[in-house]
Amino acid sequence: MEIKQHLEQNMKRLKMPGMMYNLELRLQEARENQLGHLEFLSLLFQDELLNREGNNFQKRIKAAGFGVIKTFEGFDFNFNEEAFSSSLIRDLATCHFWEQRRNLVLCGPSGIGKSHIAKAIGHEICRRGENVLFKKTGKLLQELMKLPHSGRAERLFRKCVKAGLLILDDFAFRKFDQKESELLYGLADERLGRASTILTSNRPPQDWYGIFPDPVIGQAILDRLVSGAVKVITTKGKSYRKEGKFGIE
Repeated sequence: MEIKQHLEQNMKRLKMPGMMYNLELRLQEARENQLGHLEFLSLLFQDELLNREGNNFQKRIKAAGFGVIKTFEGFDFNFNEEAFSSSLIRDLATCHFWEQRRNLVLCGPSGIGKSHIAKAIGHEICRRGENVLFKKTGKLLQELMKLPHSGRAERLFRKCVKAGLLILDDFAFRKFDQKESELLYGLADERLGRASTILTSNRPPQDWYGIFPDPVIGQAILDRLVSGAVKVITTKGKSYRKEGKFGIE
């Protein structure tokens, strides 16, 4: 068996597809450019790393649960300048708040692009190699409440706690009961100072107190989620849906 075939078989056994698929190309480059052994090996390892990074990125995107993928490359910075200035959105896209482990609160009328911005930030964090979890707040609480003593609920809760970025979409859409409030408190408390959480809501934070049955626990939750957070709150803005721009939400 010739050496090249033997190498390909070993690469396959070692699960190194990036090396295996690019071996012929790198051999040709080595011959044409008279590459040394270390240069040749360096290129092969680079191929493998890029392949693995690409695969891991796709796994993180899938695990995040974004649904429809949104990015800043697909964001119309000029459409809703009145609600979200392009300079503000570009600043959020740098993810400085995330690096500082601060939360982000996005509030405003329905359809102006809050979820798109949140998902686009999540996409960027996935690019940086961190795990992201996107959840509709009400649906997440229903999942955690459905089987409160099951291992599945506990695993989901721990996944929320450990996520490099947690996005709670449609926060304060409805009132929470006591058990849901306790779950939110536990989640907010464990993430405080450890990792960022993004909240999107149609209501401003001052209207959130009334959604909790117990004002004490409500205050404790909002202290952990909103105090110290970057707040982007607007009462105006054009709706992408009403304008027929269904690519943005």
